[in-house]
Amino acid sequence: MVRFYLAFLAVISVVAATRNANIKSLFASSLSPDTEIFLPSDSNYSQSVTQRWDVFTEPTYLGAIKPATDGDIQSIIRIASRHGIPFLATGGGHGTSSTLGRLQQGIDIDLGKFDSVNLDADRNLLTVGGATVFSQVIDLLYGVGKEFLGATLGAGVSNLQGLRGLLIDSLVSVRLITASGTMVTASEKENADLFWGIRGAGYSFGIVTSATYKVYDATNHGQVVNGDFLFPASANQSVWQFLQFCDATLPAQLALTAFVLPNATTREHLVAVYAIFYGTEAQAKPYLDPLAAIQPILSNVSSVPWNKQLDAAFFGATNGACVRRNRVNIYSLALRQTDVATWTAHFDELAEFYIKYPEYQGRFLAERYPTQAVLAVPDHGTAYPHRQAKIQLYVSPSFIYIVYVSPALTLQLPRNLEGWYTDSNLDSAATAFLESSRAKFQQTSGFDELSVYTGYAHGDEGPVAWYSRGKLGRLASLKQQWDPTQLFSWNNPIPRS
Repeated sequence: MVRFYLAFLAVISVVAATRNANIKSLFASSLSPDTEIFLPSDSNYSQSVTQRWDVFTEPTYLGAIKPATDGDIQSIIRIASRHGIPFLATGGGHGTSSTLGRLQQGIDIDLGKFDSVNLDADRNLLTVGGATVFSQVIDLLYGVGKEFLGATLGAGVSNLQGLRGLLIDSLVSVRLITASGTMVTASEKENADLFWGIRGAGYSFGIVTSATYKVYDATNHGQVVNGDFLFPASANQSVWQFLQFCDATLPAQLALTAFVLPNATTREHLVAVYAIFYGTEAQAKPYLDPLAAIQPILSNVSSVPWNKQLDAAFFGATNGACVRRNRVNIYSLALRQTDVATWTAHFDELAEFYIKYPEYQGRFLAERYPTQAVLAVPDHGTAYPHRQAKIQLYVSPSFIYIVYVSPALTLQLPRNLEGWYTDSNLDSAATAFLESSRAKFQQTSGFDELSVYTGYAHGDEGPVAWYSRGKLGRLASLKQQWDPTQLFSWNNPIPRS
């Protein structure tokens, strides 16, 4: 899913004079006939405007504009900036950083009409609009024997990255509307410096209306091995030892997701591992056998088409990752290594937290994805600073639902693997616990400083954690060149200097 976020730091006196204005009268005459404008008071507002995934620290809006053309977006940027009205573009609506909540009483530029998909299978090129979501392309690609995974502007971490690299490594070009309202193309050959910055800090330079990617012939004729393993609490250390072993041995074809969750009925916490192997079951077996040897409560290994892997994951539990309007309070960090003692201690602390707060249904999740193709791209080649990361780890609260994994066993498990909750009374305790957990993992992360994938950022970590000391200077220069008035500075912003 492609996500783009924008902002304007307004002069207070100008904003005060304009925020009560009717945005329809201000913008309508400059926009094309197919553009739609909605006010929060409209009865169809929530149905017609793309709703955010997260409401934990959400922005507020005077209204939403759904542009129909690139020219409409150019006009919106120019008019809004001239009148001191902040704005933010919404693609999939999945941004979770708390920095987004700093935007108040602005314009939501809803890119819902920019959802085109154009596949040139002969040239292995896919062009999508700024609001295209992954569900629109997976069956299309599978049907012509291609593969492709990820969301772009932060980097595009995915379970395919061992074979194909980050999604930004497959990005060929973007069409971008800048702070001046100018449409530009960015690629290796055109505006190359801007293209460097977009690949890792893409939220900061404009609105991407379309992007073109390389796609690839599907591995193993489009069949992948899905492996699900559920372990009791007593096996947690053995699972962490397996992950530590993978620090040096994980093959490019194998991606692992490990998570801890509570059984809402018994409060016993469980450990689950979800494996995707791009190959045959025979090829996967030597890598999955160590998990089977830990003696899971339940396990399942089967081959599925790659476009159905999300449906098959974790014993076929329903994936609810795109459900809207939830409280998402994620804390994350990148790791270069697995320290078994740290992971085991956190497991015990989480168990105590479950008991103290029985309404808490949080989970701890680690994406252990291979890095062979990621590391094949030189670090200086893109703005993304975390190519050495082996694990993306995050902890957050979550809802529950009931999943039937066998006729004899019913478990209450997380509603999905993203994590959220609805009870704001949990905020203080959950935040304190999650901040403490992040700090402890940082001490044994293998990085000298906190390193956070911007797509998973909470928003309190700061620019060094998001972009690294080594790349901030070049990014700040690009920001001064392309967005000197800080129009696009709400989503984990790049500092002025």
